[in-house]
Amino acid sequence: MRVSRFLCLLFILPGAAIGQPPAAVLTKTPFTYILDYGPDHINSPAYIERISAAPPTLLHLGKDVPFTHNWGPIEALGGENQAYGKRKPYAKEDYIRRLSPEETQWRTAELTRLAADLHAAGVRWVTPYICSMTIGGHPDRRAGFWEFFDHWDEYSSFGLGPKPATDPIGWLQRTPDGKPFFFYGFQGDFYPAYEPNIRYAVCQNQPEWRQWTEKVVENIAQCGFDGVFVDNAGSLRCHCSTCRRKWRAWIDGRYTAEDRRKLFGTESPELGDGKQAGLLWAETHRFRSACLKDHLKVIADAGRGVTEKPFLVFPNGGEKRPENILHIYPDADLIMFERSVGPHGTHPGMVLRPVVEDVRIKKYNDNVFEYKFVECLRRNVRPILLTRPGYNVPRSERELLEMNLASAALGNAEAAAFGGGGGFLQSARPDLMQVQKRYRGFFESHQALYEGLDSFANVAVVVFPDLAWFDGDTRHQQEVRKATENLLDGHVLFDYLIGDQVVPDALAKYEAIVLPQVSHIAENHARALRQYVRSGGVLVVTGAVPEFDEKGQRPTASPLADLVGPSAASQSLAVKRFGQGTTVVAAALPAQGTKLIEWVEQVAGRRFSVVADAKTPALSKVRVNVFRDPGRPRYVLHLVNYNVPLGVESREPEIQGPIELALRLPGITSAAHIRCYDPEGQPLELSADVKDGAVRCALPELRIYRVLSISPRDRP
Repeated sequence: MRVSRFLCLLFILPGAAIGQPPAAVLTKTPFTYILDYGPDHINSPAYIERISAAPPTLLHLGKDVPFTHNWGPIEALGGENQAYGKRKPYAKEDYIRRLSPEETQWRTAELTRLAADLHAAGVRWVTPYICSMTIGGHPDRRAGFWEFFDHWDEYSSFGLGPKPATDPIGWLQRTPDGKPFFFYGFQGDFYPAYEPNIRYAVCQNQPEWRQWTEKVVENIAQCGFDGVFVDNAGSLRCHCSTCRRKWRAWIDGRYTAEDRRKLFGTESPELGDGKQAGLLWAETHRFRSACLKDHLKVIADAGRGVTEKPFLVFPNGGEKRPENILHIYPDADLIMFERSVGPHGTHPGMVLRPVVEDVRIKKYNDNVFEYKFVECLRRNVRPILLTRPGYNVPRSERELLEMNLASAALGNAEAAAFGGGGGFLQSARPDLMQVQKRYRGFFESHQALYEGLDSFANVAVVVFPDLAWFDGDTRHQQEVRKATENLLDGHVLFDYLIGDQVVPDALAKYEAIVLPQVSHIAENHARALRQYVRSGGVLVVTGAVPEFDEKGQRPTASPLADLVGPSAASQSLAVKRFGQGTTVVAAALPAQGTKLIEWVEQVAGRRFSVVADAKTPALSKVRVNVFRDPGRPRYVLHLVNYNVPLGVESREPEIQGPIELALRLPGITSAAHIRCYDPEGQPLELSADVKDGAVRCALPELRIYRVLSISPRDRP
């Protein structure tokens, strides 16, 4: 039954992809978030008291569940895939001792009380940990999950259903030659964190694994939890017989036999293996993405079937994979970006790197791309950022990169300003929790500043995440980030546009479109861009001009040949008139600075910055974002100051101001009412006028974050 339903979905998806996109989902209220994998949450009044002092909106626990996904019912609580994976004599405790059915019943009652106590303490969503694809044990010794599997029928009172007919060794992901596929390599007889056992990767398409996952989730929901965090939610590299059968249905449904021969060189192409970038590799990823998306739906349906209300599904897998967000996670509730590594860590703010004596170089971190890309989808999913000082960082380095109270406030502000309803991870440290408490209170008491809005911008950057599969690298994504940095530093309001948004009506909203390092482009997208420029728009093409169509075929002429002209490739910067508009072709886009804005402003003949006079480098690190009420001329402007020092050394944010603002806001033509809000202070009214078509006002100062509500004077 599950296989038939999935195959039907596969046949529907190609048609859905070329039809109308889903209705746009508007912004939601931001939320606060704590991850706590500790092992000592049940039967702990002290823990409930600590959480109740400053409850987050979302509390993400470890394996505080009746049945763990990877071992079954075991002694240990908390942790994630690697935590508490060992048994005596390899660990101080026998963490993976199998609980009897009676002990599992007691455990379920304790977890039910924990969920109720946390809700009573003020937490809205409590979500424990599961994994999309991990089991642990040893099939020959019948240890770990295999021990539980051999006692399956003893747990019938938990609604597990009949014992699967296939041994779990048959559920594993496989390499093309049929061997088990391991995501986490090891040498020797065991996976170190699971000593003396092995960590296996299971195929999410295997019906028996899906059945087990459903039962794990149903028992979690029975405890009163609100959803689950799903780790490794993008981890499918399988060539098992089930995957190959589903792949055949997928590819046959998308292409005729003649097209398959033409595009893949055979009527029966096998799953790609990544050795060669191109259409086959892209289709392999799209197929696997559809499988994983369906697996997340199975999880959501299992939870909702118990609770009879929405069940929060919260996968990991966003970091450096916008293609996965687009294809796997758009209908999940949340998506985590596990941002563990960066040249200056990944906590938002300003790093002060010592050079000599008191001389320090400033380096800045932000997470704007991650937040804005998820928001641009206008789908159900919302972003969550997990940031760190970095792995294996020396202590002296780590002290420069640690989160402090001010940078924790900045993290919450950034999520609110750019995420369309996102969240930012903080630990359960009491002082950091107080920062969260202040921001949660602000978000929930000012929902009109966040709820039901749409983005407002003058410039759009086209993002085609699938190009990573066609190019075999991330050159397009790197160019998108360069464009992002240019626009942020120049205080230009911008959106990202994905494939189904590159249509005439959507493009017409913007005065300039940026096409960054795009190698492949569909004819319908090229046609929409031609219409846009012909009607008076400005198109900036950076990097190489597109040479291929969306199927990897090279047409006789470049898809945008008439827009860019024959000599563009030989010039560092070329400008060409086309109809009433203009195309700018740049061979390279600087990683920093505002060159992109200079090109746009020179061609358009006007300024695009919403900051009237950005005199200092520090002021360029004030980020601006604007949302619009789709029902009336009301705008919400967010200002975020990234001049917030990271590190354990106590340093105050570098306050910016006064900041002169000038914004062209349709519907506000004579006088404006502006009210300014700050989580750390009282609201204030700003005087404003409308001059030369722009609303103008001055913000006296900006410490970390302020929000401006702007409307016509007679409609506050």
